[in-house]
Amino acid sequence: MEPVPLDALPKYSDWAAYLLDPSGEPPSDSTAYIGTETYEEIYARLLESYRDHPLPPIDAVKEIRSHGRSDGDLVSEDQTLYRVGVAELVEREYDTVQTALEPLLEGDETVLDLGCGWGWTLDAIASKFPGVRVVGGEYVLAGVEFAREVFVDGRDRERIAVDQFDFFGEWEIVDAVDGNCVVFTKGTLVTLSETESVVERLETLAAERSVTAGVHLEQVGPPPETVLGHLRRRYLRERGYADAVLDRLHDSPELDVIDVTYDVHGSNPLHPLTRVRWQAR
Repeated sequence: MEPVPLDALPKYSDWAAYLLDPSGEPPSDSTAYIGTETYEEIYARLLESYRDHPLPPIDAVKEIRSHGRSDGDLVSEDQTLYRVGVAELVEREYDTVQTALEPLLEGDETVLDLGCGWGWTLDAIASKFPGVRVVGGEYVLAGVEFAREVFVDGRDRERIAVDQFDFFGEWEIVDAVDGNCVVFTKGTLVTLSETESVVERLETLAAERSVTAGVHLEQVGPPPETVLGHLRRRYLRERGYADAVLDRLHDSPELDVIDVTYDVHGSNPLHPLTRVRWQAR
């Protein structure tokens, strides 16, 4: 990866340019990714395109992640900006998911990937941990269908599955798992209308020992007191993303937060992932 100086960020990011000079209009709808409507449209397009031109799983991931990106796009890690190509971007994203889960997996667990979107994280987990069962849950049906067709069909259905799931529903997907279970989310909790009920459900499952641990790759802070950190705070406010889940996890009497690592990877350098791991007390 090629390091890039911070002052080059506005050349790569319309949002960074806007935040530095907010006299104009935002470059896109600031709340487009809060709620499900945008995802329903995106996943439906992905499904239609895939059915017209099927690809092997990893090639499908690269094709999707290349959309709207140049070959020299920016990512962040530990507050340093890097220029990467699409293949390296996908490799780093798979590694970020796998590294986050690895310390909590011995080989026979079920990973519940809640809010799995179009499903690439299912492939990242299943390909790294062959003894682990992976169950994805996604609210948008087009995302469920895409994940099934690309990442489940033709593989071991006893080991990889995906079903519709609602964070504010009954969580039947979790109830069907027979213990020894690790919950995983990536970039999902920050888009929910509220997270209190979600953490309460995790606490109940941990107390029942239905879930033993959790791993969250979420865009939560606080960002450090740097120029980039201040841009990230303003971006968070402008886009309306939730940022309370980390404090709520820390305050939980049932969940022991054992790791919080800020900016493990930012495919959007203004909105990087924080790795959070917890174990049931």
